Order: sequence, then C-alpha cells, then structure tokens
Amino acid sequence: MRKKVFMYYLLLVVLGLSITGFFTSKLAQSFYKYEVEEKLKNTAILISYQLSEKLSSGQALDYNRLARVYSSLLNDSSSLPSSDEKISTRITFIDFKGNVLGESQTDFKAMENHLSRNEVQQAITGKFGRDIRHSKTLGIDFIYMAIPVSNTEVIVRAAVPLMQLKNIDRLMLYYTLAGMIAGLLLTSLLALKFSHSMINPINELIWASKEISNGNYQKRLDIHAKDELGQLSQTFNEMADKLDKTVADLIDKNLQFDSIINSMINGIIAVDSKYRIILINTMACEMFGADMQQNVIGMNIIELVRNNQINTFIKQAIEQNMSSANEIIIGPPEDKVLRIYTNPIKSTHISDQDKYAISGGIIFIQDITNVKKLEQIRTEFVSNVTHELKTPLTSIRGFVETLRSGAINDPDVSEKFLEIIDIEAERLYMLINDILQLSEIETNQKDTNLARHNLRPIIAEVLSILEGVAEKKSIRLIADIYGNVSIIANRDRIKQMLINLIDNAIKYNVESGTVTVKCFKAEGKVVISVKDTGIGIAQEHLSRIFERFYRVDKGRSRNMGGTGLGLSIVKHIVNLYSGDIRVNSEPGKGTEFVIQIPV
Repeated sequence: MRKKVFMYYLLLVVLGLSITGFFTSKLAQSFYKYEVEEKLKNTAILISYQLSEKLSSGQALDYNRLARVYSSLLNDSSSLPSSDEKISTRITFIDFKGNVLGESQTDFKAMENHLSRNEVQQAITGKFGRDIRHSKTLGIDFIYMAIPVSNTEVIVRAAVPLMQLKNIDRLMLYYTLAGMIAGLLLTSLLALKFSHSMINPINELIWASKEISNGNYQKRLDIHAKDELGQLSQTFNEMADKLDKTVADLIDKNLQFDSIINSMINGIIAVDSKYRIILINTMACEMFGADMQQNVIGMNIIELVRNNQINTFIKQAIEQNMSSANEIIIGPPEDKVLRIYTNPIKSTHISDQDKYAISGGIIFIQDITNVKKLEQIRTEFVSNVTHELKTPLTSIRGFVETLRSGAINDPDVSEKFLEIIDIEAERLYMLINDILQLSEIETNQKDTNLARHNLRPIIAEVLSILEGVAEKKSIRLIADIYGNVSIIANRDRIKQMLINLIDNAIKYNVESGTVTVKCFKAEGKVVISVKDTGIGIAQEHLSRIFERFYRVDKGRSRNMGGTGLGLSIVKHIVNLYSGDIRVNSEPGKGTEFVIQIPV
C-alpha cells in the first residue's frame, strides 16, 4: 500500500512537472522568438531611418559597406548567444527589383535575385516582411524581417540564423529538465514523507482492527493528528469503547442466560426455520443422550431428537404457526414420560399488516416420569390401603354377624370368634399405625429429639424384644458390634428401623436359622447389617421391595401378619438421615440388608 501510494504520488508529480515544463518551455520559446523578431524589426526600422536621412542629404551610399558595419555593430552589442560570429545578425539591402545591393555575411554580387522572397514582396507593398526559410547562400535556416526605406526603392532586411534560436531552445530544455529533476528529487522526499504519514496510521488502524477482531477489545489507536486521520482515530477509539462495553454486556447477559437455562430442570431446544439447533440447555442434552461439549449447535434437530412425534410437533409449530402441548413416552433403555410444549418463534413485521415471519420454533420438554410414577403409587396406595383395611373389617363384620345369629350362646365358638376378631382388630391397628408412622416420616424433612446414642444397647434391646418370636422358630439371634459405635439420631426411629428389619429376618427365615446383626464404622459412616439364612428374594423383586404394600409372596406375608409397609418405613428412616440401604439376596441363600448412615 505504501509503495502504491508513493508510486501514484510520484507519477502524479512527474506528470505535473512534465506538463508544466513542456508548456513553460514552449511559452519561453514563443516569448524569446517574439523578442528576437521585435529586435530584428526595431533594427530594420532604425537602419531604414538612418538610410532615409543619408539619402535625403544627397550622400552616395556604399550599401555593402553599410551592411557589414551595421552587422558588426549589432553583433558586438547583441545579447543573442552565438557559437559562430560569421553567421550572427545578418544585414542585407535589396532594391524593389530584387537586386541585392549589399550583404554583411557574403559577396552580394554572387547572390541571386530576391524579388520572389516573401519578405521582399511584403516590404515592396509597404508592409513589414517576415519569413523563415533555408538560405541557399549560407546553407542554414534564417528568420527574416524586411522593411522599405521611406521615399526610396530600397529594402532593409535583418536576419538571425535559427541555430541561435535552437541553441536557446536547447538551453531552455536543459534548464527545464534540470528543474524537473530537482523538483522530482524534492517531491520524492515529500512523497516518502507523505506516504509514511498517511500509511503508518492506516497500518496501525488495520493492526488495531485485527486485534479487536481476534477478541482484544482493549486495543486503542495512538494517533494525535488534527487532520482527518486524527478524527478517524478518535472515532475508531470511541467505536472500540462502545464495542468493548457492548461485548462485555453481551457476555454478561449470555452468562446469565446460560446459567438460567442450564439450571432449569426442564429441557429447552430452539431451532431456526431450517430446523437447525440454535439453543439447547444441559437438561435437554441429558434427555437425548448428547454432550454439551459436542458441536450440538447447528445440528439438525432430527440428528439429535430421534423421535418422530417431537419432530412432527416442531414442524407444525414452524410450518403451521401452531402451538401444542402433548405427552409422549420415549425409550429405551428406560421409558420416560415427557410433556412437550412447542411454540413458533416470531420475528419482525413482514408487511403493513399485523403479521410476523416465523423464524423458527422452540420446544419445552418436561420430564414427568416421576410425577406419573407418584400418581401411580398414590393410586396403588389408595387401592392397597382400601384393600388392606377392607379385609380385616370384612372379617370382623362377618364374625359379628355370626355371633349375633346365635353363635354367641356357644361359649367355645364365641370365644374362638372373639379371638379372631381381636387378631383382625390388632392387624387393623398395626396397619393404621404403620400408615401414620410412614406419613409422619415423609412429612418431616428433619427428625426431632436428636441426640448421640450408642448403638450397642439399642441393638441389645431390640434383640431382647424379638427373642420370644425367634424362639418359636428356634432361630438364633447374633449381635456382632465392633467397638463403640454411636450416632446422632432419634432413638425411637433407629429402634423402629431395627425392629422392622430383624422381625422380617425372623419371619422369612427357616427353622433353626440365624439372624446376624453387625454394626461398625467405615469411611466416616455407620454401617448396620441385618443378615438372615432364610428363603431369600428373587432378583426381579429387589427393585420394588421398598414400595408400599409390595409383597414378594402376598398370601404368605399377609398370613404372617405383615402390613406391607415395614420396609417402606425403613427406607424413609434411612433417607431421613441422608443414608442409603441396599439388599443382597438369592433365593434359598438368605437376605442381607446393609445400611450406611453418615456419622
């Protein structure tokens, strides 16, 4: 760029100097030629005047001598440069018949008649004669000026060789070229300085622009000129300040926006009119098995969401300008229930009417799998509670009716019926009590009556309570406690949890089996293990045994007096203390419940 500006500037200067030099040289030549002609004219007039005076006094004139005298005088005082004195100013006398009367440069007698010369013809008519032509006598070009002498038929002709004018022209050309070269050298220096002063700020501007385009929004120009470049520099810096502020605001807002959409528990996907993803949050990526680190933005939504229903909903939103809300089930590996909301994205006005262009669509995805499960669990819970309450109540009402119909008068029968009514009432009481306990645990985010308790005496107390039940099946209860294990908890909750686990281990154990309770600390947690040698649990039931009223063997569990809520209560107590519980079991090899609660 600098070289180009320099060359353009230099070319402009050369053209300007050449044109100026050409016209100046031509003007100087014309002026000098005019001066020479005027001098010749004045010389001819002066000589004509002097000859007229001499002729009027009656003197006899030697024209040839006078021509040489006048020529000598003129050449001595001439300011015309000459390389040859013999061919300087030439004086010739001619009569009206064309005869040469005298000549300063050659023998006039040998000269031919000059009547046909243009300047002679013009002088004969009383005018100033002028002509430029080649002299056959001297063999060079001359410029001639002729004038008639008053009251005579004599013509005075003065001439100057064109060689003198050519020398002047050559000299003027040299001076012009010298001036042009000097001017060119000077303007070259000025061109260099001009190109530097012009290109350096532009290069700095280009460099600063590249820095800003690469993300360095702090770059500024340091140009303090007062011309247009200075104004451009100031404007650029102001633009950079505003751009820096705008980008900072955009980054801040984008961070806020990303934080908001990525903290949402629902998925959001926005696409343009060509179904390319322009926005997606973390939850949506997790729902469809994508990674935010991958190049998801710009991907066609069909490549990410391989579900025909969802793609149909977003297509209707974009092409038909239609909003929709639908529930779908997707899977595998795990079936999920999703509530899909789709809406078109509207852009600016496209006409004078109140219409908008549809530039894309947005999908709002809500995972309601757990909500559906909770609804199902609630429905099953109500159904199970109703069934569990209905069974003992039906039995109680049936035996009451039997007693009323006369069986009360038979002591043996009435006693047996009353005992069954008492068992069913106890079963009903236990069920209601377990439901109330479960409801209480679920509603409490934190337990009450917390204190530090040693687990050794609590376990010993629970084993003593259940010892009688274990003796009926010849089951041996074993406590294996390592060290002094204590926990901050509600003593009654821990006791209830242990009773439910150990009671189940006894109920579903074999005759002469064992129930082992272990307790120890490991990695900052209290570990409690209840292991039996009973019938075990099949693998397909392990994921559901903590659900309310779920029974592996419904008939047998009910006959043993279970309510179906014991393990659910245990699970909620463990969750209350931020712990976890897992089950290890195989049919015929017994079952082990392992509880870990942070110290």
